[in-house]
Amino acid sequence: MPATLNTRQLAARFQEDGFVVVKGFLDAEELKRTEQQIDRYIAEVLPTVPRIHVVYESGWSGPLKQFSRMELYDEYFRRALRRPATLDLLGACLGEPVEPITTEVFYKPARVGSPALYHQENAYFNYLPPYGLVIWIALDETTLENGAVHFVRGSHRLGEIPHVQTGLPLFTKALSEPPDPELYPEVPALLQPGDASIHHFLTVHRSGPNNTDSHRRGFVLDYRGRSTEVNQEASRSHEAYKKRIYRKAGAL
Repeated sequence: MPATLNTRQLAARFQEDGFVVVKGFLDAEELKRTEQQIDRYIAEVLPTVPRIHVVYESGWSGPLKQFSRMELYDEYFRRALRRPATLDLLGACLGEPVEPITTEVFYKPARVGSPALYHQENAYFNYLPPYGLVIWIALDETTLENGAVHFVRGSHRLGEIPHVQTGLPLFTKALSEPPDPELYPEVPALLQPGDASIHHFLTVHRSGPNNTDSHRRGFVLDYRGRSTEVNQEASRSHEAYKKRIYRKAGAL
């Protein structure tokens, strides 16, 4: 993390826009180590984890699309989730201490990486109040052509927006339409390797397809505000819905 990072300025921007970009969040050495550990995890650990924590472009076949809950299976990612500098920065952005939830990698493979539909994170996490944030660390350059994440500025102030069920194995819920773009403009996060974006659980966002010959990989860490609790009813309903999708596809 840059030594000259202006945490107060970043937090103010996050609170105003619902997202913020941190240039050089990982230096070259940290970035290389993270890539090596992810490659090791894919080769050695991923073949052993439950199918519910791995998604491919065709659901459970084809190129790798996303995998999650790495901290459950590997000590390196347990430590990464509790990195003190990350906890301090995210706590400043959210305005209260944060607690780790989970880790993910989004792969968006070359030429076939599909788009992510407009959504809010809390439609999946189900916290009350909906205070949490996500840090998305670029392992590759992210561009308009390879599927950069687009954030809807100020949309976190709209509260929780109803989502529809998509029936898809990863983005199981989505907005039927985004907020009014005249009032809430969309901003792409164009990142260099090692840069990061941070967004609120209520910030509406999406990503495009990958139309290039290279993967677009992101290492993602999810956190909740310490004051939050799981909405048990909403969480049970969401998990039951996910299981129906996985059973239908033969993954459970």
